[in-house]
Amino acid sequence: MNKLLLSITACLTLGFSASAQDYAIYEGASSTTDISGTTVQVQVGSSTYEGFFFGKNLTGTPIEVKVRRVSLIAPPAAVTEQVCTGPIPDPNAIGNCFDIAAGNSNWLSPNSYIIDATNKANIEVHIDPHGSMGMVHNRYYIEDLSGNKLDSIDLKVANFASIKDVKPSVTFNVYPNPADDVLTLNVQGSSENSVKIVDVLGNVVMEDKMNTTKKIDVRDLKNGVYILTVYANGSLLQTRRVVVRH
Repeated sequence: MNKLLLSITACLTLGFSASAQDYAIYEGASSTTDISGTTVQVQVGSSTYEGFFFGKNLTGTPIEVKVRRVSLIAPPAAVTEQVCTGPIPDPNAIGNCFDIAAGNSNWLSPNSYIIDATNKANIEVHIDPHGSMGMVHNRYYIEDLSGNKLDSIDLKVANFASIKDVKPSVTFNVYPNPADDVLTLNVQGSSENSVKIVDVLGNVVMEDKMNTTKKIDVRDLKNGVYILTVYANGSLLQTRRVVVRH
């Protein structure tokens, strides 16, 4: 995956007057570079794009926020997208992952949460081209409950290569949730699958191939919220948030 970060003047990309000193957006768990008002451009091959971003409140005053995704160009019809959003850390499992319906060009997360000096706003993006060719160009905003846009990041995902599509009949479930010692995963309709678990900062804690059923030992994982992603026949099937609570 080749990636280019393009710096763009804030007034051109953001379209609002929030101060860069008040809020910041970072990419990945370890980054200290504020990329607010820029465009992240990604070339993808035969895999689903997974992007991990988080917004930080620098004002010192807690604020309740939501995440908005605006599609700046119409994506190829086959493309599917999920956005996971919630606070980081998220001990109370406030956050969730949401499928964005095809044709929804202006999506607002149904969940809201408070960010202050002790946590951050999570923006996790999964874009699956399902074998299509073309480009996705989205803008992701952090906004308050009055609709004021506090910060944003643009994302371009382009040049899709052909990959296998997942048939709609392929489904999976995971239980128990919350989990204490063992998490059981069942996939129906596909026998060539894989699973990945990441924490809310984007660190991969487990990645493995599986058939139709897999038991995952979570006894060594810390209490908290994790993102479980299942791939079937080489394409993203579904993303779920799971809670580990010992």
